[in-house]
Amino acid sequence: MQVIKNKQFVMSIAVIMLAVAFVFFQYMPLNKKARTLNAANAQLIADNTTVNARVEVLPMLYQQNEEMKKQVGNFDAKIPLGRSHGTFLQKLADLMQQHGLTGLAIQPENEIETAKLSGIPVNIRCSGRLAQIFSFFKTLESCERVVRIEELSLTNSDKLEGVLTMNAKVEIFYRTQ
Repeated sequence: MQVIKNKQFVMSIAVIMLAVAFVFFQYMPLNKKARTLNAANAQLIADNTTVNARVEVLPMLYQQNEEMKKQVGNFDAKIPLGRSHGTFLQKLADLMQQHGLTGLAIQPENEIETAKLSGIPVNIRCSGRLAQIFSFFKTLESCERVVRIEELSLTNSDKLEGVLTMNAKVEIFYRTQ
């Protein structure tokens, strides 16, 4: 019986050692790898959710981009390369005369230069009725060159006959590159 107990004891030790070996050499490394893979999977799911959210926004961004392109038009074409302001100032005077404005005075000032975009401030003075001045500005707005109105003042004549004197400071732009 002693032999059987010794065999049982040896078998029990062998089983325990196999169990310990299994835990240390199989279960623990695989468990660690499973935790690492689960963490990586969770990160991939989070990244996938972020990408899906961005993909859903893409059509809206595309639509906004198209609308902005329509609003801006061909902006570079409206800002010529080089000054060429003499011909534009002559065209400005012609527009004013076409709208029946009188007492024309157009005086350019010193340029404001930057690396890529420069501007020339221009003082404009003329007289006419409000409808004439308004139609001049509507025509100026649709002009092929970008013009920004910095200041505008309208003064009624002393005779109160409906003739206004307009003083405006506008800026015309050009590209240097």
